[in-house]
Amino acid sequence: MVTTRAPKKRAASPAIDDADGALPQKRPSRAKKAPPAPPASDENEDDDDELMQQQAPPKKRGRAPGKAKDSPVDDDDEDVPPKKPATKGKGKAKASDTKDEDEVTPETFKAVPKYERTKKAVADGQYAKVDNLVVPVDEACSLSSAGWRVYIDDNDGIIYDASLNQTNSSGNNNKFYKVQILTDGRNFRTWTRWGRVGATGQSAQLGDGSLGSAMKEFEKKFKDKAALTWANRGAAPKPGKYVFLEKDYQESEEDEEPEELAGPSTQKAGRSRSSSPVKSKLNPRVASLLELIFNQEHMDSVMADMNYDVKKMPLGKLSKATITRGYNQLKLLNDLFDDPSLATDLHGMNSVAEATEHLSNLYYSYIPHNFGRNRAPVISNHQRLKNEIILLESLTDLKDADSIIKAGNDTNSVHVLDSQFQSLGLQETTPIDRATDEFSHISDYLINSRGSTHGHEYKLIDVFRIERQGENDRFERSHSKRTASDRRLLWHGSRSTNYGGILSQGLRIAPPEAPVSGYMFGKGIYLADMASKSANYCNSYASGGHALLLLCEAELGDPMQELVDASYDAGNDALAKGLLSTWGQGAVGPALWKDASCVHPSLAGVQMPDTVTKPPGDTTVLDACLEYNEYICYNVDQVRLRYLLRVKM
Repeated sequence: MVTTRAPKKRAASPAIDDADGALPQKRPSRAKKAPPAPPASDENEDDDDELMQQQAPPKKRGRAPGKAKDSPVDDDDEDVPPKKPATKGKGKAKASDTKDEDEVTPETFKAVPKYERTKKAVADGQYAKVDNLVVPVDEACSLSSAGWRVYIDDNDGIIYDASLNQTNSSGNNNKFYKVQILTDGRNFRTWTRWGRVGATGQSAQLGDGSLGSAMKEFEKKFKDKAALTWANRGAAPKPGKYVFLEKDYQESEEDEEPEELAGPSTQKAGRSRSSSPVKSKLNPRVASLLELIFNQEHMDSVMADMNYDVKKMPLGKLSKATITRGYNQLKLLNDLFDDPSLATDLHGMNSVAEATEHLSNLYYSYIPHNFGRNRAPVISNHQRLKNEIILLESLTDLKDADSIIKAGNDTNSVHVLDSQFQSLGLQETTPIDRATDEFSHISDYLINSRGSTHGHEYKLIDVFRIERQGENDRFERSHSKRTASDRRLLWHGSRSTNYGGILSQGLRIAPPEAPVSGYMFGKGIYLADMASKSANYCNSYASGGHALLLLCEAELGDPMQELVDASYDAGNDALAKGLLSTWGQGAVGPALWKDASCVHPSLAGVQMPDTVTKPPGDTTVLDACLEYNEYICYNVDQVRLRYLLRVKM
């Protein structure tokens, strides 16, 4: 065995029960929030400097709207002094005495060809990639019911719809700004809406009805708020300015929740918005499983627990680029925790606290959160960082589940549950008869591998033998290259709402952008030989007390890298030694192993704990800082899903 032991002695404090750095499951009492501080302003944080024309139809082309007596002023950016009202007869007052060299003005706008205005765009998601794409008008605009739509340039496919966000923790700002060019085919208007996240805010329509005027107003507003030209919208955000949120426009637009205005979704899994005219052909146990996995209320509950603002950025609109940018900010925070000198050397800040808040603000701006009237908490330690990593991981799986739900709602020829099942792409989903030895052995493994530090009570509802399309071939090809094999049947737990992504895409390893310190033994697939340890990560309180657990066949390789304490570089260290996995050795574990062919013939040669003959107990591992064993695989090819258990906890 290749062994790497930490030099320190076993701590006197209780061993850590931690799969990957997260705290054991507890029903959140809702995270402690900072005392509410009165914001500098509420819905008027971002008041527009044009006439508010909410709920008013556009005027005829060529007639610019007049100024209202009490028109709100666009003074939300704290670093910009309020504008003075224009004196009648002397023209509109300038917002600033200086201009950036690339600022959009009526003269420069007309002089620059359309292609030149857009060729530097790097926000790939802002382009229409499908024919006849319809981007809906903001729900707060009365034009949404009058046949108007968001303008898409026919020449280059650019979608003129911009969502911007800005969070400033110390200033208790958490606000949005939305700007769209709207058209009915002949007339064009620029629509803006702004306010605190979670509120409807205020709005205005701008322009004289022509495309040129609407384009000018759109680009000017974007530049005012982001300090970037529209053509350069994908560039790094400017300090103290709004962050542009790139969207994914390829989802079904009609199914999206309206931003800021939507209440909790009431759609239930297993029922389309128009009642399905056909009956499901699924086994009732499989159908019930899908109703749990794709339960919209459970998804809403999970996102609310994590403070994610689904109204600001619906899952269907959340782009991979936006999630990646969120990971990047967390990685910068992690680097700052490890090397405080980066506050000055890299970020140009006067202190670590200032740099930490700056990076936290950027993260919250990319990944919208709803903290109500409370300040956004600064991500100032590794646990807060880990919580946000969990959020981004969940959003990846939830986005996959959301896509499957929408695909199921788009058809009337197949029952919605049957459509969702087909979208999972599973090669096998076999409900196991409770009277069989197969069910009995799995039940024994579940019930008898419960740690004494865990208070879980189980009721095994269902067991499904599963196989993902192509996963067995991939696993066998990987296994055939190994001369020394160590295959085991191990547990993995996750929220029920994550299983739409897990079953359709497989278990995934964190992307390169994720900070490695968020994972106790590096980035990998974390497995356990004690069911209760994996059950800690199911968060059954958010899904009506129901949990889903996986039994996975894992090729660990022989030998494994053995560690008794956390090492964020464990993955790189194992690969450098030519090893496939890490065994995080715990103080408690199985006392005896047996061949898993007793469960099913296809598991011959795979080891599983013999919890009936000899229950788990002390491992006698010296210096173990973990309470229970952890097994970490660093390549997805090493793991294949074998069974899915539905458990009432």
